[in-house]
Amino acid sequence: MNKDFFTFKNLGGEYSALANDLRQGTPTGVFGVTEPHKYLLASLSPYKTLYITPDYLSAEKAYKSISVFSGKKCVLLPAKDEVILYKDALSKDVLFRRLTAVHGILSGAEIIVCPVEAAMQLFPEKIRTLSFAVDEEYDYRALPAELVSMGYTREYSVESRGAFAVRGDILDIFPVNAENPVRIDFFGDTVEKIRPYDAVSGERLEEVSSIEIIAATDAEFTEGDIPRVKKALISSLKTCADSSAFRRAKAVADEICEKLSFGAPFAGASFVMPLLENSCTLFDLLDRQTLIIFDECKGINDSLDNIYKEHTERVRELKRGGEAADFSINQLLSPETVINCFKNFRSMGVQTFTSGMRFFSPLKTYNLSSSPAPSYLNSVPQLVTDVKNWLSNGYRILVYTGSTARHEKLSSIFSDEYFPVYPVPDRLEALHGVALSTEEAAHGLILHDCKLVILGTNDLYTKAVTKRIRKKRGDMFTAPEIGDFAVHEKHGIGRITGTKKIETTDGIKEYIAIEYRGGDVLYVPVEQMDVLSKYVGDGSPTLSKIGGAEFDRVKERVKRSIRELAFDLKQLYAERTQKKGFRFPENAVMMEEFEEAFAYDETPDQLVSIEEIKSDMCSDKVMDRLLCGDVGYGKTEVALRAVYLCVLGGKQAALMCPGTVLSEQHFNTALERFKDFGVRVEKLNRFKTPKQQADTLKRLANGDIDFIIGTHRLLSDDVKFYDLGLLVLDEEQRFGVEHKEKIKHVKNDVDCLTMTATPIPRTLHMSLAGIRDISTINTPPQSRLPVQTYVVEESETLIRDACIRELSRGGQVFILYNRVESISSFAGRIAEIVPEGKVCYAHGRMDRDLLENSVFSFYRGDKNILVTTTIIENGIDLPNANTIIVIDSDRLGISQLYQLRGRVGRGARLAQ
Repeated sequence: MNKDFFTFKNLGGEYSALANDLRQGTPTGVFGVTEPHKYLLASLSPYKTLYITPDYLSAEKAYKSISVFSGKKCVLLPAKDEVILYKDALSKDVLFRRLTAVHGILSGAEIIVCPVEAAMQLFPEKIRTLSFAVDEEYDYRALPAELVSMGYTREYSVESRGAFAVRGDILDIFPVNAENPVRIDFFGDTVEKIRPYDAVSGERLEEVSSIEIIAATDAEFTEGDIPRVKKALISSLKTCADSSAFRRAKAVADEICEKLSFGAPFAGASFVMPLLENSCTLFDLLDRQTLIIFDECKGINDSLDNIYKEHTERVRELKRGGEAADFSINQLLSPETVINCFKNFRSMGVQTFTSGMRFFSPLKTYNLSSSPAPSYLNSVPQLVTDVKNWLSNGYRILVYTGSTARHEKLSSIFSDEYFPVYPVPDRLEALHGVALSTEEAAHGLILHDCKLVILGTNDLYTKAVTKRIRKKRGDMFTAPEIGDFAVHEKHGIGRITGTKKIETTDGIKEYIAIEYRGGDVLYVPVEQMDVLSKYVGDGSPTLSKIGGAEFDRVKERVKRSIRELAFDLKQLYAERTQKKGFRFPENAVMMEEFEEAFAYDETPDQLVSIEEIKSDMCSDKVMDRLLCGDVGYGKTEVALRAVYLCVLGGKQAALMCPGTVLSEQHFNTALERFKDFGVRVEKLNRFKTPKQQADTLKRLANGDIDFIIGTHRLLSDDVKFYDLGLLVLDEEQRFGVEHKEKIKHVKNDVDCLTMTATPIPRTLHMSLAGIRDISTINTPPQSRLPVQTYVVEESETLIRDACIRELSRGGQVFILYNRVESISSFAGRIAEIVPEGKVCYAHGRMDRDLLENSVFSFYRGDKNILVTTTIIENGIDLPNANTIIVIDSDRLGISQLYQLRGRVGRGARLAQ
């Protein structure tokens, strides 16, 4: 949209008077405005504009609409989640987004949207850039050193932002301010080609003539900074509370001083940002003509006070433990300082209700009335009626459809009603009748004084439209402990007795000593650990004998069993392919209504998976599809679409999952999702009394239940379906052997959809080999924020700090402690460290009822800190849990840590 489409002048009336007051620098308050009206006012500003909100989610919402309404260059500036602690290993997603935003501000962004917390923080005064252009010359040999000095990391291959690789005359780099990595081809010192490429597939994208790369650090040191930083760090040591705090503070100071001596940026450098010459406030980056708009002054004022109060308390506590320094308090500006900075610029407060504006005292006030746009919930007749009335009363109508397809559909509908439909003109004065835009604005408004109606995408459709967007080493522990059992691929099961250094012709080498039956000892070089795998059976096994045929016989028996199992499975799937399944009717209209009622944007992979499942179910084959996707990527919604298609076809659906708490979560999700669509949903798990279960089973057998959700209880002999058409399995690999045998027979006759985040090798192989169909979801939801990950030394001070921060925002905390024998005492220790918390614990060896009661109390919110083992790795979905602390993380595998990381950040709030 043209950036001059909406202006104060073309809206006229009081908007012109408001523009005059702002031009004269008069502090102005505007009351009675809805959210979309606030965003429209921000887009009218002829000045550089800073739009401040109470929190990040409000800022994100404002940014999306202001970008569309204004047509100007806008940036969203997030706040750092952590400004006090020194962390030498951390994820940089938020840092890179901040750097990109600051670069945008310095490059002339017209509108900046940020939460007030960001306005309290420090920024680099300038950001170094490096530009490349085709046919230009550069000192190719010096480039790696220059990129390292800008904060980039040299890697073998480029997979993430902030990395670069050099191979021959090719420089691969993933700029922090780019969507894709870039390959730059040199001929000597001359740039020949610049080609962006897809980071996942490696597919080449369209060549560009130039590219600008910005620094990957917000803390660049000058020569004068280094002695100042060292002096401040040493000075802070004098204020440590005790010897333990002194040791921790000295360790941090020594590490920072050592890294400073290398002269290159390093992770955690922002710990000393208050001491750097290059640091400044957000207000130092703005010119004096900037207009600051306050979105709800009371909320901003409360956030200022609460954030700074928490900051000062944390600095005091962390200094006591040696985790913070004297200068850490200066990482945030005080509320008084921020408010004084506000006074140096033009200012306007916008509020929905007429009330005091706290820190902001307007000299002129306006009451600009508007109405929110109606919500049509996909009701075309009501939309047509309203448009007809508006046009007859002389209103102009602007509709944001959100996509070309919907633009064409609405255009056709309006044309059938003989409504005048036009493209969006360059200026509002030229708007007549109905104008349709393919852009997406969430919600609209009605300005009665201007006779203008703006309809947003969500007003029409209830949700935003989607933008299409060698032999493997065994699973051996990296640090084997004495007494562990290991399986050698040739000699069988032995017990590890330790390590030993042995002198060989190649020098001294380290070996792992493994004891076998009869006292024989085998020495395995540590570099050949791939011949070992961890023993995963129950109890203590019988040791194998070196040189005997016993282990060979065991392997042969296992191979024979595997062959028999493979034959049975192959026969089962062959029978399924020969059978004719039920062909479900497409029911396109009702399915479309159900899909439109989904409250979020589907990801591209979700849409593909949904179409693949529909295609299977609407054919005459018996579906057996594996739906594979990461935790929190939307597998459940895909499954519910399949369930609704099944119910529309007159059949029943069942969802089976390996746990009572998980079945309860699925039940609540299904109830909410199907509440307006007449689907009769029930559950069958141990939270139902025997009498309730009997009633549920009776209704299920009579066909009075459309969709049943439960645990393996659904496999009991007393469970009879009236007409089962679809079976959904959540994490099939977590069911026992006996349960799988029953599932196998149920699956033989009905469509089956299996959901998993971590398929076992057999299941995955059958899918890849074509025996089972597979759909994958690789893209995360758009609203899901990246999880901030830090690696730090364990201390009670840090544990308390992380817990208190999460509890103070009403959240919950996972603490991963993977030692069953001492988890109870550790939970007691956590209760002492964080007496404000309500602590419970859970592990796999607990009585089943105790385990489920403990986890369910956390799920309900009765407890807010759960100390647990890796049993939470799969299957617990708690959007309110946004912090996980992993004790002894070095003892866990990468895949485990990845799954555990997925337990948090499942809502739209930043997790760590």
